[in-house]
Amino acid sequence: MPKLYKIIRSISPVAWLTLLLLVSFFFRLFRLNTPPTYIFDEVYHVVTVKAHARNNPAGYEWWHQDPEPNTAYDWLHPPLAKLIQAGSVRLFGETSIAWRFPSVIFGTISIAALYYLALTLFKNHRLALLAAALFSLDGLQLTMSRITMNDIFVTTFIIFTLAFFYRFLAAVTKKNQKLFLFLTSLFAGLSLATKHSALLVFPVLAIFTLRKFIISKAFKLKHPLIVAYCFLVIPLVVYLFSYTQFFLQGHTLKTFYELHQQIYWYQTGLTATHDYQSAAWQWPLLIRPVWFHVEYLSSSIANIYNLGNPVIFWGGLMALVFKVPNIYLLVSYLALFVPLAFSPRIMFLHHYLPALAVLTIILAQVLYQTKNKLLITSYLLLVALVFLFFYPLNTAIPIPETWLQYWFWLPTWR
Repeated sequence: MPKLYKIIRSISPVAWLTLLLLVSFFFRLFRLNTPPTYIFDEVYHVVTVKAHARNNPAGYEWWHQDPEPNTAYDWLHPPLAKLIQAGSVRLFGETSIAWRFPSVIFGTISIAALYYLALTLFKNHRLALLAAALFSLDGLQLTMSRITMNDIFVTTFIIFTLAFFYRFLAAVTKKNQKLFLFLTSLFAGLSLATKHSALLVFPVLAIFTLRKFIISKAFKLKHPLIVAYCFLVIPLVVYLFSYTQFFLQGHTLKTFYELHQQIYWYQTGLTATHDYQSAAWQWPLLIRPVWFHVEYLSSSIANIYNLGNPVIFWGGLMALVFKVPNIYLLVSYLALFVPLAFSPRIMFLHHYLPALAVLTIILAQVLYQTKNKLLITSYLLLVALVFLFFYPLNTAIPIPETWLQYWFWLPTWR
């Protein structure tokens, strides 16, 4: 065992990260075209992606009938993720691989982003690799990296926002402060241009900026105005630019305002229910996953079940309870999660993904601080085995129907 640890330590962090990203990319790409039909919210997102790829203004307009049977245009969310997906459709055609492939790319990038955030916080490559490995081996992250939705995109942008913002707080030169302030504002804007729930990251920016002004003399009086300008104006400009196609199609500012009225009315007035909806308090406990797809075959069954890795979910909770985490991570985790408990509309497990990304770093920090190599190795091995065990259930690999009982550990998973 000591020789094995020596070999592992001799491999550079860059090599390990590259290997991790390649393996993660493969697991997310494998059988991506299965099924070739729409799954879960692809009935909204894919038809809108196709409309954007064809430059059809109907993709932004709320008054149209269903474009295809049992579908509807997704005008509820900002268009950035769908525009990226539309670019893939323009390049590769209107196929399931084409409209899902950008999610694979961003799902892999999000792992690198998490490595960068952990490295920025702790200046420790091994801890950062551990966090990235944990995130890569989670089933929720995996499944959202294989579907045409916007959650993996907003998660990636939020992780980068948190990383650049911490670099801004830690910067000692005016040049670096300006650079990371701009990058924070840019990625906060990209997050907002992907999904409105990215607003949850802005209180984190406000809290720690105010804290920095109070405790540090390195920030001069003129900085509050500059910071406020960057955190308010730049994200808004990026958000508006994401609607460039909308305006080029002839829509006006009046239509833009009316669109956002419709978004607000829909999101606050939605009374629909779903068999797999869940409350925010249930997400960390992994009480109610979501069934995305099922196909009954002659002697087997294929499922896409959006189920996280229980070892990561429950281990992360234990890390929160038994060890006081880094204050920046704790506030970020709570800010990305707790407000969703008060959402007026139905919610699902995948809304927990940005908070889960932060939780994996907290878990990695607690594990690494034990300095118990055997414990860390054993835990990581267990996470990997559980990831592989649930992989067929996450990715529609057919399994004998009689075996399905072994994958449903809790009654609420059925």
